[in-house]
Amino acid sequence: MHRRSVPGGDPTDMAANKTDRTPSILFPWKHGVGAQPSYVEELDGLKNWVEKTRDRGSKAFREYTAFDWCALFLPCLRWLRTYKIKEWLLWDLLAGISVGFMIIPQGMSYANIAGVPSVYGLYGAFLPLAVYALLGSSKQLGVGPVAVTSLLIGNGIRAMVPGSENIDNPNSPGSLAPLQDIYNHKVIQVAFLVACMYTGVGLLRLGFIVRFLSHSVITGFTSGAAIIIGMSQVRYILGYKVPRANTLYEIIEVLVAGRAGFKWKEFVMGLAMLCFLVALKQLSGRVKRLRWLGALGPILACAISIVAVAAGNLDRRGIKIVEKIPQGLPEPTITWWLPISNVGPMLGLSAVVMLVDLLESTSIARALARKHGYELSYNQEIVGLGIANFAGAMFNCYTTTGSFSRSAVNNSSGAKTQLAGFVTSLVVMFVLLFLTKVFELLPYNTMAAIIISGVMGLVEFDTALYLMKTHLRDFAVWLVAFFATLFLGIELGLAAAIGLALLIVIFESAFPHTAVLGRVDRTTV
Repeated sequence: MHRRSVPGGDPTDMAANKTDRTPSILFPWKHGVGAQPSYVEELDGLKNWVEKTRDRGSKAFREYTAFDWCALFLPCLRWLRTYKIKEWLLWDLLAGISVGFMIIPQGMSYANIAGVPSVYGLYGAFLPLAVYALLGSSKQLGVGPVAVTSLLIGNGIRAMVPGSENIDNPNSPGSLAPLQDIYNHKVIQVAFLVACMYTGVGLLRLGFIVRFLSHSVITGFTSGAAIIIGMSQVRYILGYKVPRANTLYEIIEVLVAGRAGFKWKEFVMGLAMLCFLVALKQLSGRVKRLRWLGALGPILACAISIVAVAAGNLDRRGIKIVEKIPQGLPEPTITWWLPISNVGPMLGLSAVVMLVDLLESTSIARALARKHGYELSYNQEIVGLGIANFAGAMFNCYTTTGSFSRSAVNNSSGAKTQLAGFVTSLVVMFVLLFLTKVFELLPYNTMAAIIISGVMGLVEFDTALYLMKTHLRDFAVWLVAFFATLFLGIELGLAAAIGLALLIVIFESAFPHTAVLGRVDRTTV
């Protein structure tokens, strides 16, 4: 039977007819039709954030004085403006000189780990320090070459330059000089790429990426890397030449295989220097009045061994020495930046170096700022390190960052401002101009002893014990980072630790801890 519509008919039919006649609109939820999609709220939030940022920027632009604009590009003007000469100058001078005495032998030793001439370590302790003092925000951070990234660079570049593992002395490569030159070019190119990444992260305010590298990841990684570094230097103490290896069991294997080349003179001298350095560290840690001995230990060991070589002609009796260090300031290397071969591996190595450097430096700077009660500008810090590495890459320096040991010495010596870092760079400049001939007599066994004693403080088993008692997941990450670095190598060890840390973050996000709250009967609890 046909149904005829009449006025005042079924409301449902009327609503349906009305809906059918509704014209198509772009945003129906604004007209009360349908639900608002979730992404609209997110886009509105992003729009509000952009508007607030723009308003803050325009307000700052109007309120900035000429001094503020100058300080924006040269941050050192802020602390120079309020510098208390009578109260701070002496402390900054003492701290700068103390770190200078420490960084000279350390820089030369770390350059050996990276596979470049020893003078590159001095260059890295000179110009980047001066630039960071002008642009950095941490007052006590000790910048320069460090052990872990030196090992990363050494392992990474050797894999890209076949035959470079046969270079026994980068200062005097002999017939392998062309190969060493290619190797040096690649190291400078890595410094350039790291500088670009550093500066980009700072300018784009991407410093939050270091949060993916938790404390357990970095301490486990550095503990494993410290053992690899220390074991890689044992060959100089034993006095014989063995192939370079990347894992603990490979290092032990080549050391055992090469035992026939053992030289007792090298062993006695190297072991004596190592015991001397460890004894000074222990003494400075137990007696407060003698804490300065720990900082002066490396330079004292250098002085004793250089005098012994010069007095006894030990270089002619089987003691291996540096032999050659160019005198003068570094020459420009900006023309080495391009072209870059092996782009993929170079970018990968540079990214790993930048991440490790970034986390190490910012964690030290954050701890020092908290201890002394001043505010740390993270993006300024990252940009400052990036430009410092740019300056280094322009003048024969490989990558530099904040150092645990030198920052501790800088802090304990009473550094008040970044002027201490500038004083350190002047000390290194003096050595480059006038004392390179003296350091040519420095034995390799002494440099090895300096490295081994230095990396001992990077092995943090106490952190592992603390994590085991308080947070088992972080303890598992620490163990993975530590053992993977020891037995898989530096790069794979770090990748495994980061991967596990990210999986734990995803797991905790997917299954967050929840608690059911309620009221106890007949109470206010």
